[in-house]
Amino acid sequence: MKSFRSNIIRQIETIPEGKIFTFSDLDFPVEKFSNVAVILSGLAKEKRLVRVEKGAYYRPKQSSLGLGVLPVYQDEQLNYLTRKLDGYLTGTYIYNKMSLTEQVSSVITIAAPQPVRPFRFKKLSVECVKSYADTPGDENTLRLIRMLDAIKDLKYIPGTTPQQAYDRIFALHISQLSPVNLEKIVSLAINYPPRVRKILSEMLKKNNRFDLSKQLVNTICPTTRFELPYKTI
Repeated sequence: MKSFRSNIIRQIETIPEGKIFTFSDLDFPVEKFSNVAVILSGLAKEKRLVRVEKGAYYRPKQSSLGLGVLPVYQDEQLNYLTRKLDGYLTGTYIYNKMSLTEQVSSVITIAAPQPVRPFRFKKLSVECVKSYADTPGDENTLRLIRMLDAIKDLKYIPGTTPQQAYDRIFALHISQLSPVNLEKIVSLAINYPPRVRKILSEMLKKNNRFDLSKQLVNTICPTTRFELPYKTI
């Protein structure tokens, strides 16, 4: 048992200080789950770990300025929540970083395949929305998916009109994409609602990619009518 405990502690010590981890980040036989739970609980009582919530801990980082234990930074909290929900950050928090709005949201939005009810995590207010794409495995795919999310939320981006949001999404993002990424965003858009495909098709047409625009239009039922809150010219 002593060697097993030592092995678990060695694994924990390889995890960077301040990074939230769970049981799934440790390598041990399934039948030893309860033993690991006891070890982690004991380390928390010894203040060698800090318990975030049930089954989640982090190694505390001491301030080099003598300020004691540093808190977990918001970025790490968000990383933990997106991993936990198998999702990614979206909504106003992200749209602000995309320069689509100057407003800063007090609510963090996570897109996930199985959305849960709004909840509080530490000092964060978190809401979940349905994701229309698998959790992206790379930053470039995530960037494209967030563009599609912004198109989906065109009417609801705070501090801007739908027309302004349309113009900014096109000018700052869609028009800047390489031919390869234009093709990729079209393939990702197939899983989004028809309205998103319609808006993206018009942006592609505006970008002189009539071939890709037509490809998207062909996925929309011909009798579907949209009331779009912007002008394309």
